[in-house]
Amino acid sequence: MEEHEEKILAERLIPPPKAARFDDGAEFHLADGCRIVLRVAEFDGVRETAEKLCRQYWNVSAAVAVEAAEDAENRGVDEYLLRVGAEEVVVKARGAVGVRNAFKTLRQLAEAERGGARLNGYFIVPCEIDDAPALEFRGIHLCIFPETPLWDVEKQLRLAAYHKFNYAVIECWGVFPFASHPEMCWRDRKLDRAELKRLIDLGAELGITLIPQLNILGHATCSRVITGKHFVLDLDPSLQPLFEPAGWSWCLSNPETRKLLTDLAEELHDFFGRPRFFHIGCDEAYDLASCRDCRKRELKDLVRDHILWFHRRFAERGARLIMWHDMLVGKGDERWKGYTANARPGRGLDELYRELPHDIVIADWQYGYPVAPDGAEPTWPTVRFFAGQKFDVLVCPWLDNAGTASLGRLAAATHLKGMLATAWHISHDRKFPNIYGVAASVAWNPEAVLPRPVALRLTVAHHTRQVGWDMGVEEYERTGCSQHQVDPGSHPHELT
Repeated sequence: MEEHEEKILAERLIPPPKAARFDDGAEFHLADGCRIVLRVAEFDGVRETAEKLCRQYWNVSAAVAVEAAEDAENRGVDEYLLRVGAEEVVVKARGAVGVRNAFKTLRQLAEAERGGARLNGYFIVPCEIDDAPALEFRGIHLCIFPETPLWDVEKQLRLAAYHKFNYAVIECWGVFPFASHPEMCWRDRKLDRAELKRLIDLGAELGITLIPQLNILGHATCSRVITGKHFVLDLDPSLQPLFEPAGWSWCLSNPETRKLLTDLAEELHDFFGRPRFFHIGCDEAYDLASCRDCRKRELKDLVRDHILWFHRRFAERGARLIMWHDMLVGKGDERWKGYTANARPGRGLDELYRELPHDIVIADWQYGYPVAPDGAEPTWPTVRFFAGQKFDVLVCPWLDNAGTASLGRLAAATHLKGMLATAWHISHDRKFPNIYGVAASVAWNPEAVLPRPVALRLTVAHHTRQVGWDMGVEEYERTGCSQHQVDPGSHPHELT
């Protein structure tokens, strides 16, 4: 096959596979009765997965054969080997997870038959793809704000799963209707519990585990700081003793705070099906220990005892804690110059890491690309520091493509736990492809050459469209990577 043709086909794949070869010759046509052979070591759910995806992706009933393959036992759970010929598609994988990943790749390669105005089936060019992820944990952090419709969350989850993320941290910003404490939610912005439960179950079906997050230090407003909103105190000032005077952080010296947060955390964990991780936040606690009682205590001891309490509770549940890194490294420390560090000097939090259990996963968020004076690639010293202290570390980029790629390479080269890419409020914006295209690509294959920006944008748009087909989307706002083409608050088409 010509080099330019191979490049066109390769740019359709997010994430890029470890190794791929495309050939000329007769294509494989996806039609009723087409032959698909699955060679696996673990049979549970394999045939059902393949048959269901054939119907969902291409509306065909394939002839699926399942065969035992002893050497498939040695493959990682996500790995797959894919061979497409004129007469059959062969997938080799350990079990259903690898088969599902192979089918995601097949769907991205499948092209509509040419020659007619209406769809008359799909074909796939001959190819061989041998694929496996570089990182074990490939996560996306998603926020549900009061303004976030759940259909938007579903679209993001489906796209993340399609791009082979296997975890999604879900942070509800004052919208989860707690049964244990109904007052801990905006009264007019409650999520539909049944609909959120459907998304949790859908994630499991798509191959992405949803992990709940509850902030137990800062961000206690459950609102973005720039808005000045507070999901509790704006409505019920009688609950002020639970928070520091400014309301941004929880009051750790008040025993009622821990009781409340324990109820909330355990209810969330139960609701999400008790996944093996729980995210406790712990970032940007700017006004921590500012009330009369807290400021007279040793800050390090307050925070240590608080985190250890939740560590014990979740260890009993068989779950590991994830926490952001920034309150564990000192602001102003020359070692972290140019990188995220928010612990106040002289209060001992920068020594707290010595007293934390090493099974806590450190999520190190670095959103830029700090260039060294000599122009060298960033060294990411906080990431290396926590890894050197024997913590499992997740690198957490945001919108900077160079930073995301650099962190992905570091994570793979130094055998870190993985990546937790962040989305925050960018769930329907022109920057959308940076998160779902670039982060997904480098979490799976950090050494791959990323597509050209225009190719990336077009590919993510096409994949978002396919996700929309799966959802049965019809409304204008629910299509594409942005809800609107023009900001509803402005009218650039008007000249006066």
